[in-house]
Amino acid sequence: MVLGSYLNNVIQEGDLIMSVCPVCNSLVTVSKNCPLCGCSMYDAGVIQDFYDNYSAFLEQEIYEDGYRSYSHDFCVHLFACPSCHFDTNVKFRRLNKS
Repeated sequence: MVLGSYLNNVIQEGDLIMSVCPVCNSLVTVSKNCPLCGCSMYDAGVIQDFYDNYSAFLEQEIYEDGYRSYSHDFCVHLFACPSCHFDTNVKFRRLNKS
């Protein structure tokens, strides 16, 4: 994971620094094996997309309520196994310019 050069390009709006998820923005590749069957799990996306029928279309900030560690500091992804259908939440620290 080489993230240092990316941190120089973090989007800034005035004094507000926008933090970004390295997984959502394809800055890193994550591979995770299923703890039950050993198959490779896939990233099904951010957990907020599974809250209700409209959550995928709303601003992420609405859902930064700390539920399952989803906050301004962390982005939570749902990883699922295509073989045994086991799923788990994995949190990733968002990147920002410090």
